[in-house]
Amino acid sequence: MMQSRSGWLFASTSAALLLLAATIAGAADKGEKSPVGLASYTMAHARRDNPPDLLGGPLTVHVSQKKGSTRFVLPGPRGLDPAVFGTPAQPAGFEATAPFPLLGVALDLRSKDGDGYAVTKKATPFSNWHEVGTGSVDMTLTDVTAIDGSRSRDKVKFEATFEFPDGVPYKVVCNKPLPHGMGYPFFGGVATNMLIHGGTGIGTRLMPTEFMYAGFWGVGDIYRDGKLVNQGQLIHAMLTEAVRGDHYALDFDGKVGDPPATRTLHLMIPPFRPVKGKGLVPSPLKTKFMPFPFVKKHMMKTKEMIQAMPNGPEKKRMMGIMEQTKGIMAHTKEHVMEATKAGKMFGMPFVHIMFGNLDISASRS
Repeated sequence: MMQSRSGWLFASTSAALLLLAATIAGAADKGEKSPVGLASYTMAHARRDNPPDLLGGPLTVHVSQKKGSTRFVLPGPRGLDPAVFGTPAQPAGFEATAPFPLLGVALDLRSKDGDGYAVTKKATPFSNWHEVGTGSVDMTLTDVTAIDGSRSRDKVKFEATFEFPDGVPYKVVCNKPLPHGMGYPFFGGVATNMLIHGGTGIGTRLMPTEFMYAGFWGVGDIYRDGKLVNQGQLIHAMLTEAVRGDHYALDFDGKVGDPPATRTLHLMIPPFRPVKGKGLVPSPLKTKFMPFPFVKKHMMKTKEMIQAMPNGPEKKRMMGIMEQTKGIMAHTKEHVMEATKAGKMFGMPFVHIMFGNLDISASRS
């Protein structure tokens, strides 16, 4: 069973935020200032046409679930862990070499709480709010290639079916790994037995640092109620240790693995598609799903929990964060409704869903 212990950005994805592979490669060739962190490493390896294989040979991992439990994450702010993002006096984790929320969090997207940070100023797909559903997944990954390159021998076979909270069925299919990353390494498209997210600089910092048993970055297709609605979309899925605690709240780094918990398969579909020579191009998911009635229900429950706390500084602090959250979600709703009406968006543009009743096997070739 999936264990429990206890928004994504609808903002503009300007060209200045996008990591364009051709631009970065060009800057390095001309001797201009290279992007900091793992972006430079990634681009250097992305140009190699013969990346090495894993020591010890290929590893194949199979993960499946048949009509089991799912957790569909609703949009909302994410708390900012000082271990990952630092403090206003000493900020960290603000890389802008990939569009929000795929990597860091810019300083102007952080609300403050005394001498520290509180939550993101934009909704994310890493909130504490979720809806329970059912779904199936079948994933077979073969990790052959060790690091990024212009080609890869990694293999991905992935299919997931599930329902959105409004009852509409979806299918996600991915059979094409991405051989190199955009802002951070993809390890040939498939990666196994490593730390990811949080303080690692690999993947979004809004997820805590966590152990990934197996995962992939690839290009796939999205079907809504049997109809193909998004083609060539960026797909990321990973089998990790559980990272949610009481009331299914997403942990900070200091709580992950305490106590040890079962494994979870995350499926994340951001509103981008990779285009050769251009990097990540905006591609909103055509979900038509408006999550705000569900969000309102969870906000009311959260407020009731805070009101039940004993009077004191912590209750006052939490009520202040709740007021910030109300403003963030009101702005998010207005933006999504207007953008959808104008044809620039199609409802909820980013999917994060988790599967927890998993059969797992692994073998060396």
